[in-house]
Amino acid sequence: MRITKKQGGIIGGAVAVVLIAAAIGVHAHYQNRWYPGSTFNKVDVSGMTYEESVKKVKKSIDSYKLKIKGRNNGQEVISGKEIDLAFKTESHVKDAYKKQHSQSVFSTIFGGKKNKVTAVALSEQKLKAKLKQSVLIKGSDTYKITKPVDATIVYSADKKYGVIQKEDEGNYLNRKAFYDAVEKSIESLSNTLNLTDEKKNPDVYKKPGLYHDDEELKQMQTTYNEYLLHFIQWDMGNNVKETLGPDALKDCIKVNTKRHTVKLDQPAVEKWLESFCLKYKTQGIARTFKTHSGKKIKVSGGDYGWRIDYDKVIAQTMTALKKAPEESAIKAYEKGPSKENEQALLTSLKPVYSHKGYRMDYTNKQNDWDTQNYSEVDLSAQEVFVYKKGKLVFSTTCITGKATPDRITRTGVYDIKEKKLTKTLTGADYSVPTRYWTRIMWTGTGYHYSSRGDWGSWSPTYYKTNGSHGCVNLTLSDARSVYNLTKIGDPVFIHY
Repeated sequence: MRITKKQGGIIGGAVAVVLIAAAIGVHAHYQNRWYPGSTFNKVDVSGMTYEESVKKVKKSIDSYKLKIKGRNNGQEVISGKEIDLAFKTESHVKDAYKKQHSQSVFSTIFGGKKNKVTAVALSEQKLKAKLKQSVLIKGSDTYKITKPVDATIVYSADKKYGVIQKEDEGNYLNRKAFYDAVEKSIESLSNTLNLTDEKKNPDVYKKPGLYHDDEELKQMQTTYNEYLLHFIQWDMGNNVKETLGPDALKDCIKVNTKRHTVKLDQPAVEKWLESFCLKYKTQGIARTFKTHSGKKIKVSGGDYGWRIDYDKVIAQTMTALKKAPEESAIKAYEKGPSKENEQALLTSLKPVYSHKGYRMDYTNKQNDWDTQNYSEVDLSAQEVFVYKKGKLVFSTTCITGKATPDRITRTGVYDIKEKKLTKTLTGADYSVPTRYWTRIMWTGTGYHYSSRGDWGSWSPTYYKTNGSHGCVNLTLSDARSVYNLTKIGDPVFIHY
């Protein structure tokens, strides 16, 4: 059916009449009401009269409470009364109402700006005081506050290599962000605030500096295991081996998550090496010794015995540790820490000694000297005894150091260090040529000929007032005998 021009005009006019009537109706309805989309602090007052809206908001304020949910089941409740939450002066709201009605309601309906009115006020001071004392800030016996902990690298006793330990986000609040979130919730008269909702509150909690899936942390793990996965082994002889491996090296690596660094802790390595060196040191230990009289005594001190060169061992160890193992060897060990895969990470070293004994007895350290060939100085008797092949082959009188702190002959177990047919002995107040020099101590003490003219006055106590500067003085023939009967390395027991 075709509509004529006249009919079309009639229909259009009818529609216009309906629209005009509807518009008049909408205007009439909202003449004394808030326009659509109007809110007081997010309380919807659309279509309400001014009086109705004020009444609704005041009622919401009077009973207002904000429930805050934090991490680890933390909770806090703030009531409006605690912070002097109140309705703003009605003139403030009335002005907003009048301003809205100065425009057509259709400006709001058809895309115009929605009317949002801030209708509440609160005491900033009381809110901050309340939040400062909040259990979410201060904690309690049942709610502990923990700061965030960075993801890091730790040694796994089960896997036997360094693994990534996941971060602990903790529950330590960023106070400013927390205050802002709470204030915003109260001003909008929201009844709940979920601090664990990271989309709505992304910055309210302090965050770790490193997360377990950070690429930088994975690189730190690689560096950690390059230091850790070493097996440095010293062959001590007699089928005894000493190994510095991951179990000890785990305490010698510093991981700094703030600076994102992994470093070898050399002082910690040195501490382990010090224990290693001391374990095999026999210098200065007490040794049971049978004197010329047949009496068994203990003599300690002196420099005889084994001593690992600490500085050189540190140097060789640090060189080994700073050389990263083959990547394939590391991966194989991480996949299966077997003895076979351990061998691929092994560095074999020989101990470097600064001083050696005759032998190493791992069951009894004091058995490190040649019990068949040695000499003895009895300071009380002022006599020297030389033993060869387990038998006493020579003995004689001597004059040792004067009994004063600066000249006394030191007790202990030493070894023959140097032999010279002639030598000039020098000191602060003397320079004396001598013969048959047999050095006992690097400080200057030794057996040697003394041309002193008081040998006829000798007695076991003569040294106390007329002793040497520390050396063991002998007559020419006696010095020659001691020189010929001893060799470098022979022990020398000096005792009272």
